[in-house]
Amino acid sequence: MILHKRPGTGIIIGMTSPVPSAIPYSSIEAKTCLSRAPLPDAFLVSLYRALAPYRGCGHGCMYCDGRAEKYYVEGDFARDIAVRQNLAELAARDAGAGFTAREYGAICIGSGVTDVYQPLERELGLTRRTLEALVETGVPIVILTKSDLILRDFDVLARFPHALVIVTVTTVNGTDAARLEPGASTPDRRIAVVREAKARGFSSGVMAMPLCPGISDSDESFTAVLAAAKDAGADFVYPGGLTLRPGCQKDLFLSLVDEHYPALRADYDTLYGENRQSGMPRTERSAPFHARLDRLGRQFGLAQRIPYSVYNRLLSKPDALFVLFCHMQHLYSLRGVDTRPLRAATDRYARWLSGERTALRRKRIPVVSSDPFPLTRILDERFGDLLTGTGGERSLAAILENDRLASLASAVLKDGADFDYGSLAVV
Repeated sequence: MILHKRPGTGIIIGMTSPVPSAIPYSSIEAKTCLSRAPLPDAFLVSLYRALAPYRGCGHGCMYCDGRAEKYYVEGDFARDIAVRQNLAELAARDAGAGFTAREYGAICIGSGVTDVYQPLERELGLTRRTLEALVETGVPIVILTKSDLILRDFDVLARFPHALVIVTVTTVNGTDAARLEPGASTPDRRIAVVREAKARGFSSGVMAMPLCPGISDSDESFTAVLAAAKDAGADFVYPGGLTLRPGCQKDLFLSLVDEHYPALRADYDTLYGENRQSGMPRTERSAPFHARLDRLGRQFGLAQRIPYSVYNRLLSKPDALFVLFCHMQHLYSLRGVDTRPLRAATDRYARWLSGERTALRRKRIPVVSSDPFPLTRILDERFGDLLTGTGGERSLAAILENDRLASLASAVLKDGADFDYGSLAVV
């Protein structure tokens, strides 16, 4: 059933009695639910993206990049929430039409500019309904949230082949969190989500981003996040810095600094004084900042990216290798290693993988119960030939033009070894 909001009210109109909403919102119509790209997303280790049921976010995080003008969210980002009431129906349509039937790979639901478990979800339940429809795809799920409301839906997540639950925790200091993320669950409740997710058999970790200069980026503050995540059994802690895009996002955050951290204003004016469209701080800060976070993370034995041991359950082998190469570029650069050869090899592999996938997607390959993901099977077979050198004149080493990298890929993907993100070694 598609529900609509009566204009000018918080009343949901449908086939049942109207349900009053304590949170005002408007309705928009989604055109699609699922989308895919020729290559997997290395950030959230997924092949498919499901649109979020909401635009705007009631968590009201003061640093949120979604407030920036480039995302075209009209009105007050934290209060003028738009709801895609028909998203669950579109998810069911895509699942029923076999959108993911030919290729195995995780679906990430949502985006970086809204939270699928924001306060309005408690009333509307659109994320839950969308997940229930996506179960029918038979592929894994990836979710990123700041809310412990996700605990409500662990019963649905358990019906997917595998689930990765990612929780954002920028600080465990309750006072700072209340200022930075006024509508989100408290840090201790978010850490409890990680603990429960691991107890349920899901993969789970922490996005420690953005770490805000002078507020939550100190060794003491980040170490406290690491310790809490480690105690909860997290698979990783993925840190990142603050970006401030010129315009409403930057203006709002600096107003927070002026109100609660006035002694830091001069530092922010220096760090973000170049007003880059990306919102990035001065270049000279980035390398030592990330190297420091990497050092602290390794002290706790926690990967600074979602590790291979997690995403090898979410993606096919060819896709997992692409993500591994992308992560290796970042991890080696943190240790001061010249990554130009690795970048060049990754680009060559990406051209092979996207070319093979695009060609296969054009073919009408039937899906049968004994072969639910035929495109993935064929791609895996071709990739296996590259690994074993039985693909005629082509081999993985020839595609990469890098024998050492091909040997590493063979050890991980053919021999079942793991690549440890702390030691940067095959184990």
